[in-house]
Amino acid sequence: MSENANAVVNPRVVVSRRAICGEGPYWDTVSDTVVWVDIVGKQVLRTTIGAETTVVDYPEMVGAAAPRENGGLVLAVESGFAVLDADGAVTHRFDILSDIVRMNDAKVDPAGRYWAGSCAMDFAAGKGGLWRLDEDLHAELILPGLTQPNGIGWSPDGTTMYLAETQDRVILRFDFDPSSSTITSEPTVFAKDFPGYPDGLCVDADGHLWLAEFGTGTVYELDTEGAVLHTIRIPTAQPTSCAFVGPDLRTLWVTSAADGQDDDPHAGSVFEIADHGATGLPVALFRG
Repeated sequence: MSENANAVVNPRVVVSRRAICGEGPYWDTVSDTVVWVDIVGKQVLRTTIGAETTVVDYPEMVGAAAPRENGGLVLAVESGFAVLDADGAVTHRFDILSDIVRMNDAKVDPAGRYWAGSCAMDFAAGKGGLWRLDEDLHAELILPGLTQPNGIGWSPDGTTMYLAETQDRVILRFDFDPSSSTITSEPTVFAKDFPGYPDGLCVDADGHLWLAEFGTGTVYELDTEGAVLHTIRIPTAQPTSCAFVGPDLRTLWVTSAADGQDDDPHAGSVFEIADHGATGLPVALFRG
């Protein structure tokens, strides 16, 4: 991938925490909070901007969480999927994965359906897949044979889906029908040759991808052709995901992982980038 000059921005810590593997920030338009997870810590977190973070413990690893239209959350968890009501009680649980596989990152598509990537615990090649949980809570494996499907996003018109394949160090692009939530093409490579591991991502109102790269302390802004527009350095080595948050979607939050970073006081915290010049694309809530 081609590089450009580093963008002059000043990321700052907004949530100081030692999350083992913080992931998946998600702006909840109903409660005006940011929902995120600590995968290995088995926690779902909810942060009010400028205020406290509340924590809900879960009995297994939580790859991602997303708000529901009617309150509560949908989770991509170690065994499959779970649905929580507004009080945090589990109302539905779908144990659909084997013991050697877990759910990883996930996101709601423009029609309100939940997409999640599964991967082997040791990231063995071809053991993962891409799943969809519909509004009637039917779960279906859509794409088998993946390795570590990770960050997911859609273009502003919903006709393109992006998926990070972390171990292969590429971002894939698919044609997508936003009304039926259907992938309508074989994948093509959108961006490749990353020096680190492409992890979580989000899309802004111009259709640009914002990508957290695990291992290099980097967030990239990519244009609609996959070229790097800006490279932003984060003061920790393991950024994991990013999302536009706040009522105006003008603030970028970046999660990170503290695992193996004992000498880094900021590892596992959430960082804020406020001077990037972009406006986020609203992300749907789960309809189920």
